[in-house]
Amino acid sequence: MIKFFRHIRRSLINDNKMGKYFKYAIGEIFLVMLGILLALQVNTWNENRKDNDKEQQILKQLTEEYKSNLLQLEQKIAHRKKIIKAGNKLLDYIDKPLNVNTDSLYNQLNVLIGNPTFKPIQNNLINSGDILLIKNKKLNQLLTTWPSSVMHIKEIENIWNNKMWESVIPLFNDMGILRNGFYKWWNDEQNIKWVMDGSFTNPFKKPKTDNTIIAGEILKTKKLEGIVSSAVSVNYAANLQSQVLHKRISEILDLLNQEIKD
Repeated sequence: MIKFFRHIRRSLINDNKMGKYFKYAIGEIFLVMLGILLALQVNTWNENRKDNDKEQQILKQLTEEYKSNLLQLEQKIAHRKKIIKAGNKLLDYIDKPLNVNTDSLYNQLNVLIGNPTFKPIQNNLINSGDILLIKNKKLNQLLTTWPSSVMHIKEIENIWNNKMWESVIPLFNDMGILRNGFYKWWNDEQNIKWVMDGSFTNPFKKPKTDNTIIAGEILKTKKLEGIVSSAVSVNYAANLQSQVLHKRISEILDLLNQEIKD
């Protein structure tokens, strides 16, 4: 093809047809530029197609991740509601300590050992730069701010986590009911579903009944009311923040579904 064009140029020059030569030269330049533009356009189209394919792959992966996050969050909310319910029951016992059933009291106390923490799946979208592939601006913004939203709930969860290990566990130990509390906690299948998957066995043997402290003695413990009140307050605050996260995840999933092409 190059030899063909070269032959035409020489023929025009040899025949002293300079006017036609200049027209031909301009036409040749135009064809070269057109070829370059077409090549660039094809390359751009291929890159866009690759980016679109990768975006779809990311969107589908995110959908699975946030469905899992939503399920886990709902489990944590349910766990905290159980702690709040047990805490209010214990406050009723403290206010009206007469004729409180010891087994019922132990059942409520062991719930306080629970420490529901939300641990969402963490992706590498922002650090890898793949977040730029997501063209939906609203979805992009929600995904970008997601880590900071999770941080809010983690801060509240840490308050109860510290309270449980620094106050609840030592208090139960001082009262001599820690073994019983752990036994009952591990004996509750629902607790295990909230923290792990698969089968399990209770690591504790059943405590002897004659070692059980009666309800009246437990309810006289001065620190108990403050600890129970903290359990109710902190876990309620965590659930309020969890509802915000629940709404955020639902919004993200709706946008993901809109962007995914079948």
